[in-house]
Amino acid sequence: MTVQELKIAGDDLSTRDINRKIKEALNENIRRFSIESNAELDSIVVGIREEAEFILNGRFGDFVGALNHGPRIEIHGKTGRYVGNNMTSGEIVVHGNADDGVGFGTYNGTIVVHGDAGDGIGQLNKGGVIIIEGDIGDLAGLYMLSGDLIITGDAGKDLGDWIIGGNIYVAGDFETGTNAKVVEPEKEDVDKLSALFNQYSVDASPEEFKKIQRKEIRPFYG
Repeated sequence: MTVQELKIAGDDLSTRDINRKIKEALNENIRRFSIESNAELDSIVVGIREEAEFILNGRFGDFVGALNHGPRIEIHGKTGRYVGNNMTSGEIVVHGNADDGVGFGTYNGTIVVHGDAGDGIGQLNKGGVIIIEGDIGDLAGLYMLSGDLIITGDAGKDLGDWIIGGNIYVAGDFETGTNAKVVEPEKEDVDKLSALFNQYSVDASPEEFKKIQRKEIRPFYG
């Protein structure tokens, strides 16, 4: 059976136009989408609760894939801020650089950026897996509650600031923030990283990573 695919040329369309076309197609049981745009539109492919596949080519703005539960998004190009904001399940893979706030408030699912990213990566992460195959800026993992944040390159200042739970893995240089401590990864950490790197074609050696965790479970009361 041939799987139907909706192709959207988005340069002359608004965010509302594109998202309306997606919703209409989902209601018609179409589950594969190809979107071409260099307009850097915000809030593309948001609030999707179906298992569907989206291929995005071009340049996109902020909040791509926000509030999603289920779909897989593959982006070939640059994205703006807050990719995957508050998503609850699914996958987002960016073949390019991303701006600030990747995976902010993510509840679950996986976000992979095959490039560099900006500041505030994985802040308030509640259970998602976020992989950056490159360098990032400052304040990554701020108030992180659970999940995994993995950086194959360098991180800026205050990595893991006020971290409450979860794990941060970094291979390059970094400066930790308040309530963060550096520990040696265990075998289960190396195995987890190895499986993720194989699954998402990340060029990194799991043995080269440091692990960052919280110092205190209730740091605000110390």
